[in-house]
Amino acid sequence: MSSIILAVPNAIIRTGMQTLLEQNFNDDCVTVTSVNQLRQACHNHDDAIVILFSRLGGDATVELWRRLQRRHCELQLIVLGETYQDVLDFQCGLPQVDAYLLNDGRPEELISAVRALKTGCVFVASGVAEYLAKNPRTPNKQGLVDRLSDRELQVAQMLSRGVRVVDIAKHLSISSKTINTFRYRIFAKLGINSDVQLSHMAIQAGLVDLIQFERP
Repeated sequence: MSSIILAVPNAIIRTGMQTLLEQNFNDDCVTVTSVNQLRQACHNHDDAIVILFSRLGGDATVELWRRLQRRHCELQLIVLGETYQDVLDFQCGLPQVDAYLLNDGRPEELISAVRALKTGCVFVASGVAEYLAKNPRTPNKQGLVDRLSDRELQVAQMLSRGVRVVDIAKHLSISSKTINTFRYRIFAKLGINSDVQLSHMAIQAGLVDLIQFERP
């Protein structure tokens, strides 16, 4: 029997999603609420569809999935994003995401996403598709992405969102000194000299949701 791993910490949302999945599919539905439980579930079900809440591991969730997928390459990922920024983080931080859902999306989108993955397709919820359509990346905006390595891009995105160096280091399991090395390497590649300039470039490149900077 194939498996679906439901990695959602909120009990109400998790229970509702589990009920929908069990009503529509014959898969073994495994629920987890922590990073350690997710690691164990992926070890036990290494070809599962994983529905992953985008904040399960805080700012380190993208890095968490990157490591899990290196070990279990048959896993398929459905990101359950709380915000559009979460979608951007996964879109820029990973080479492939199989489906995107939003936390406040329609129940039928969950069913459609799982069905799509089972037939080898991808799925993007209507709210995510609309957001991406309204905020496209033009060829000029691709420059920032093209000039940075995957790790540099990950660090740049977190710096642009105001995450502290010490917290980035903790999330990525590397030293603050290494993060600062990445930081100045990013500055050199982009021809800038401050985090403010980096934030402006990240917004223009579509790596950071402008809405978060407009909140009071």
